[in-house]
Amino acid sequence: MALPRCHRLGGRSVFDYIYGAGAGQGKRLHGKNLVLRIAPPRVHCLRSALRPPAAADVAVAEALRRAPAATELRFAVVISRKISKRAVVRNRLRRLLHRAFLKQVPRLRYGTWMVLSLKPAAASCSHEQVLEEWQHLLQRSGVRS
Repeated sequence: MALPRCHRLGGRSVFDYIYGAGAGQGKRLHGKNLVLRIAPPRVHCLRSALRPPAAADVAVAEALRRAPAATELRFAVVISRKISKRAVVRNRLRRLLHRAFLKQVPRLRYGTWMVLSLKPAAASCSHEQVLEEWQHLLQRSGVRS
């Protein structure tokens, strides 16, 4: 199951922003097999298909413009070919982590963009170990309320 559109990150400028840590505003947490990058949202960086819809009502549009950070919670998983040459394996890991993220959404603090990267050592780990490390990184990040 793919992530719902309201939680997806996408576009080159978004990843450039998050990997650049938003001029010192973001966090980078390293685990044994995972790296979690967290940054405050910048809606104008998102590609147009993923942006929130423009409101016809002027009052609603103004409210969205003032407080987009309070409603944004977006996530992406980056898995390189160093993890596995087979797309089936990479997609299985991506789906596993998407499901884990969706289970955590009610407990996560909004106003956060997250990118989860897997290190090459993750290829030899079990799914349980990866999920356990994901939980540990979320706890360390302070994003979970």
